[in-house]
Amino acid sequence: MSSAGAGEIPTEGHNNGLNQSQMQANLAAAKEARKRSELDAQLLANRIALLKQEEEKAWKKIEETRSRAQKIIDIREQNEQKSAAKEEFYKNRWDSIRAAQNCNQQNREKSRAVREAARNGLMEARRTNAAKSKQQSHQILFQKKEREAQHLNSNFEKGDMIKQKKEDAKRRLEDERLAALERSRQDYEKRAAQEDLLRNRTEALVSQMEKEEMELIQRLQNTQTVQRNAYEELEAALGQSTEPGMTSVRSSGFGVNVMCGKVPMDADEPRPAA
Repeated sequence: MSSAGAGEIPTEGHNNGLNQSQMQANLAAAKEARKRSELDAQLLANRIALLKQEEEKAWKKIEETRSRAQKIIDIREQNEQKSAAKEEFYKNRWDSIRAAQNCNQQNREKSRAVREAARNGLMEARRTNAAKSKQQSHQILFQKKEREAQHLNSNFEKGDMIKQKKEDAKRRLEDERLAALERSRQDYEKRAAQEDLLRNRTEALVSQMEKEEMELIQRLQNTQTVQRNAYEELEAALGQSTEPGMTSVRSSGFGVNVMCGKVPMDADEPRPAA
């Protein structure tokens, strides 16, 4: 008569060959095997849930990292656009200043040419008037001398007294003419000196204003350079900003890299300019 092994479930034909203790032992062994299977299944389910949870956290970190990287790229692009706009603004402003400066220089040259032409014309007119006045004076004097000579010749017999009176009158007239010419010459020299003084003062003022204008332009260029350097330093600071390092999470043979805020750089993606 053969007996069933431990842990085996006897067939219906051998039930009569097992005693009560053997049947209870077999039943206990079956329950223990079932509990071990259920425990293994529960442990496996827990590991699967933990892996899913870690995977979900990893993807969340990845999305956060990508979002922060995109924000940094957007801020850098905005800063570059602002910098380009400011550079264009200051370039246009500098061009307008240079155009205004050239226009002012041309206007000054035109004004100087007009003043020079007017001064030359005035001096020429004065010389012409002086020459005409001198010629007219000589002609008048000559005509007067002829009349006086004729009068003297016609009245010679009137005596030395009348002749002396005429000669005295002649000298007085000549003195008055010479005095008038001297006054005219002095007035001309005074006006010419005044014109030269005004011209020198104007030219000195124009020279001073041109120097002040160039100093203001240089200061504006220096200010633009300082502003561009400040923008470059800000952009460099944004490009060089870093976050803490990378940690690795591994569970049950399944590894998940978790980024702790640092922007990942894909091998195929171009690195943004600092």
